[in-house]
Amino acid sequence: MSDSELFKRATELIPWGSQTNAKRHDPELGDLQPHFIERAEGCRIYDTDGKAFIDYRSSLGPIILGYNHPAVQEAVKQQLEKGVLFSMSSPIEVELAERLVALIPGVDQVRYLKSGNEVNHVAIRLARAFTGRDVIVTCGYHGHGDWFSCGEGKSMSWSWDRDGNGVPRALDPYVIRVPYGDVDALEAVFAQRGHEIAGMMTVPYDWNELVGRDFLKRARALTEKHGSVLMFDQILTGFRLGLAGAQEYFGIIPDLTTYGKAIANGYPLAVVGGKREHMKMFDRCMITTTHAGETLSIAAGLATLKILEEEPVYEHINKVGQMLSDGFDKLAADAGLDWRSFGLPVAVQFRFSEDPSEDNRLRKALFRDLLKAGVFPSQPFLMNYAHQESDVEETLASMERAIGKLAGRVNTVGTD
Repeated sequence: MSDSELFKRATELIPWGSQTNAKRHDPELGDLQPHFIERAEGCRIYDTDGKAFIDYRSSLGPIILGYNHPAVQEAVKQQLEKGVLFSMSSPIEVELAERLVALIPGVDQVRYLKSGNEVNHVAIRLARAFTGRDVIVTCGYHGHGDWFSCGEGKSMSWSWDRDGNGVPRALDPYVIRVPYGDVDALEAVFAQRGHEIAGMMTVPYDWNELVGRDFLKRARALTEKHGSVLMFDQILTGFRLGLAGAQEYFGIIPDLTTYGKAIANGYPLAVVGGKREHMKMFDRCMITTTHAGETLSIAAGLATLKILEEEPVYEHINKVGQMLSDGFDKLAADAGLDWRSFGLPVAVQFRFSEDPSEDNRLRKALFRDLLKAGVFPSQPFLMNYAHQESDVEETLASMERAIGKLAGRVNTVGTD
């Protein structure tokens, strides 16, 4: 059965034809982007027709070591022989907790869940329980939960409409949205409502051009001044920026932090951790779920951390990411274009125009050509340990051909 026929079946049975918004069909990419992936290995994914793509989406971030990593798969197989879920806790839960507490500054205790949305929701519950206050400041995307789908203040540019999204309007006064990096807006919010604020949840880095070290320092100072809880949403940055994550990278210790995605190289595991006094609020908050102690994901997490500790993963992904970034910049300059790369090497992005619509048009044009050439593009390009220099060279060769074709049109008429 063809990819398009399978997609037609899917849309009859599944809203969007996908379980995840980011994996929805993009009409601007058409049938060049496969709707389904049959299997994956290393840094390559294979569609239902068997076509291979060098993958830079890394399954939206969870794949840090590469698909089907043998050591992770072996750890899962060994645990599978023992069992997946038991009538009481498993010893492996303690093993992973010990590793996480040893690795992450400011984390005294941890609890497991299955998704980023869940652990972010839990962190907010803990902050409210700890402070006895109700108002939360959010900065960035934290999931689909009610507290992340309501509120007052400036929305992120990619947020969906507030109207008709099923979240009661009565919740809006309890959530204040602040754009990442906007120190003035943050100062104003705490000056006006600091005594009401239970906590602030922020992505430590939003993969954009701004690396908000000063913003995070001010967030730490303001939350301490007003007795609020600082929460880092590290669902995407955790174990991608480095072993100790944003705490080490920015030199700032939050009260609570959440992890997901790369922690188990694709297996469904999420973690909330923090200082003992904040984690003690679990005694007040009835947060419990049957599959939180599922052992296969925990085994995958332990195996993933072991590789991250013992092998030069971060050195490698930064190296190949910088190679991709520098290569793109050179290709653009050689073609007489003012296109450029930006962001950290572990998650490379590209700017084609300061005009958003033109930027999107050119990006999609480039992406279409890359898909034809067997490169699966993303925004950002998320590097993993399986990407080799030869893969980046192949990608840049495909980019060179695509940029050469696009440059002729851009430089002559300025339109596609």
